[in-house]
Amino acid sequence: MPKDTFYLTTPLYYTQGDPHIGHGYTSIAADVLARFHRVTGDGKVHFLTGTDEHAQKIADAATAIGKTPKQFVDDMLERWKAQWQALDISYDQIIRTTDPDHKAAVQSIFARLRESGDIASGKYEGWYCRNDETFWVESKLIDGRCPNPECRRPVEWVSEDAWFFKQSRYRDRLIEHFRANPDWVRPQSAYNEMMAILEGGLEDLCVSRSAVSWGIPIPDEPGSTIYVWFDAICNYITAAGYPHDLARFEHLWPANVHLIGKEIARFHTIIWPAILMALGLPLPHLVFANGWITMGGIKMSKSLGNIVSAAELIERYSVDGVRYLLLSQATYGTDFSISDEQMVRRYNADLANDLGNLVQRTLSMLARYRDGKVPSPSRTSELARGFESARDGASTSLHALDFRGALGWIWGRVGELNLHVERTKPWELAKRGDDRALDDVLYELCEGVRWISALAYPFIPTTSEAIWRALAQDGLPGKFWERELQWAKLAAGTQTNVPPALFPRIEVQDAVS
Repeated sequence: MPKDTFYLTTPLYYTQGDPHIGHGYTSIAADVLARFHRVTGDGKVHFLTGTDEHAQKIADAATAIGKTPKQFVDDMLERWKAQWQALDISYDQIIRTTDPDHKAAVQSIFARLRESGDIASGKYEGWYCRNDETFWVESKLIDGRCPNPECRRPVEWVSEDAWFFKQSRYRDRLIEHFRANPDWVRPQSAYNEMMAILEGGLEDLCVSRSAVSWGIPIPDEPGSTIYVWFDAICNYITAAGYPHDLARFEHLWPANVHLIGKEIARFHTIIWPAILMALGLPLPHLVFANGWITMGGIKMSKSLGNIVSAAELIERYSVDGVRYLLLSQATYGTDFSISDEQMVRRYNADLANDLGNLVQRTLSMLARYRDGKVPSPSRTSELARGFESARDGASTSLHALDFRGALGWIWGRVGELNLHVERTKPWELAKRGDDRALDDVLYELCEGVRWISALAYPFIPTTSEAIWRALAQDGLPGKFWERELQWAKLAAGTQTNVPPALFPRIEVQDAVS
């Protein structure tokens, strides 16, 4: 059967340490995209996330606290689930690399590539970082240490029999694919970097480890395990049913979007497509590498002690506040820095003042002047065209993963409604007894707020639902956009209510750095 589902994935999150807001940023972006495609009626959506649970580091961390590796990753999974729940992440499936189905599928893939000659035996000699389970050429080392900035541990010389994935076979096809599909890796900086790697030559990849006990065993080879990245990267197809449930697989694959961090772009845009080519499978439509959230220009890192948890930010700014602040801060795909001062300023300006006050003023005036009932307008509003443009602009932006651009379209309408209040002065219309003009303005404001609730839903779902309920609307905000986002769809006579403050203002001195 043909593919009929928008298949969206996050990277697998590594369970050695606790989640932080840098991980949450990718999950939030994926959630916005999933919610958008659900409400725009683009068909079915399948949103996959999960955890990478193998590696010697995990076994060592478990031993250090007297647990088995499986007990350790089971406990860590609950911490990741707690972050996803706290950030209102609406995933459809969690995959774990310790899942029996995944392990069996990876072993089957490994065996198939061995049979085809795409995985072949050889001998590895070179520098190895046990902490990262990574082989390094000498030119990449920094003072004889692992070049990973979060590792920097000493490497050791190893010589062992190993299995190699013959990715060099696919270099020319990869280059051809890059050139024929210049938008398949984004942003442009990631595309350029990966293309430069390909043009510089491609070595075969060692995909076995003899010194790692906590991993997927290589079939018929006791004591050897499959390289953790080969294991983890295959999750996107094993979660979709490959190779044991091909009916399910055909509905989902190829993935529409892989959202990843830029530090793992090489695995997703060179190694992963080479594996898919070797298996005879189509490549994902898009790999988008997001930037890093930095503190003072430095990437958040457990080793540097500059981690910010989602819970800390949620306590300060609310769930929807965090979602909005992160995605409005910078163009998706670029690095950006966060600080309490800038977040408080933007929260108060955009959320507490612009959106929160707009909703409160609109529904409070409706309660005061019309007992909370939506009046019947006497004319077609001049505001309608601007909202229709915002709907189309936000849709185009979200299809392009331009989250900041989409929010710009939406908040442009928030600003326009606030200006409309100041221009029309409903309180003066009421004072003069100009009921017809007052009805028109109140209707425009209520209908505009309804549209904003629907347009903003993918970003701030809890707040949007509160506005939607205050307007006595059924179902989810704007489901579906094509049906709900028609001007003047808000029925006259609808009994509304004034919701509690959506985004209480934060005093600067209350923000804790």
